[in-house]
Amino acid sequence: MAHRLFNIPMENSEFESEKERILLAANLNGYDEKFVYKILRKHERKRFRSNATTFKPEKEESQRVSLPFHPPNSNTIGQCIRKILSNHGLKVAYKSSNTLKDCLVSLKDKVPPEERSGIYEIPCEACSAVYIGQTRRKFKSRIKEHKNAVENNRSNESSVAAHASEFNHSIDWEKVKFKKCVRKASHLNAWESMYITTSERPLMNEDDAPIISPLFNLANKNV
Repeated sequence: MAHRLFNIPMENSEFESEKERILLAANLNGYDEKFVYKILRKHERKRFRSNATTFKPEKEESQRVSLPFHPPNSNTIGQCIRKILSNHGLKVAYKSSNTLKDCLVSLKDKVPPEERSGIYEIPCEACSAVYIGQTRRKFKSRIKEHKNAVENNRSNESSVAAHASEFNHSIDWEKVKFKKCVRKASHLNAWESMYITTSERPLMNEDDAPIISPLFNLANKNV
């Protein structure tokens, strides 16, 4: 009902009437009003972020996930991983970790993590919670956006800002980590889902992982 409220266009009067119906239904079913308002705020922030972004996903002609080849794990667990990822339009390709390129001296300067795209982790300073996210742009640019949202109390723009505002916690910016460099946009959802699923710390993330599967725990142990 909350999803319908914030995703189906309606007049202000219709919006308020629908909102009252949700509160009434929740009350009749024994739900606390504060709990219901928290859910409504979550959906409101999600819609705001969706409407605020100017970035449009790029279409990929071929969506593949490259994993290191570790026999016999690549034959046993690999079949399960391929099946799960294929349901999300991703194909698994195995590669050797010992390549000629790795043996040769790199002629190019390495790109620092803050200039790369990939998966990152932001920890709370006051508790053990972390935020795990992905970025197709430069890592430093995305972290700057989170910082601005926290400093200006714009909880609609960032789950990190929402956590800091709701619990009055400080964010430990000095311990922000760049977890994984991911060059192809089509690989980001899979890697983010793996780090979210296998995280041993509570998460600030308001949204679920893009891909839901317990097999990511197996993949994390063998990749």
